[in-house]
Amino acid sequence: MEKKGTRLFQANEETFDYGRNIVELETRRQLRLKVNELLRLVNDPTVTTSEMRQHLLYNKERFGKQLASQLVRSLHRGDQRERQSIVWLLTLLNEADAITPLRHMSGNKQLPRPVRLSASLALAGMGATPEMLGERRQTRLYAIS
Repeated sequence: MEKKGTRLFQANEETFDYGRNIVELETRRQLRLKVNELLRLVNDPTVTTSEMRQHLLYNKERFGKQLASQLVRSLHRGDQRERQSIVWLLTLLNEADAITPLRHMSGNKQLPRPVRLSASLALAGMGATPEMLGERRQTRLYAIS
């Protein structure tokens, strides 16, 4: 049993991949902790919207696209207040990479209705609903000479 468990953390001699699994796990753990911290900040009445946006942009630089992905995954939480906070964070972040997974979530009938509604609300806050996108396509500007 020990041999099998230790193989995960040994280096692959062909690729020289030392400890990649440990680093990835630690980064994901830090990301989850950061999302939880952001959720606590949302409920802090002394934090302004601009300060929250600064926190989001800093963490976006730190974690990249993974921040938006973790926020989207966090919509599966059972608490309605947490989902509302996550929707607000996604709206503030306005990450284009989050639109596709949110569309899949909002249309997936196997997910609970509150999760689908939260995904739809996040899309609406980001201006990425089909109705909003349809209005943009129909707008035509003409030059009068």
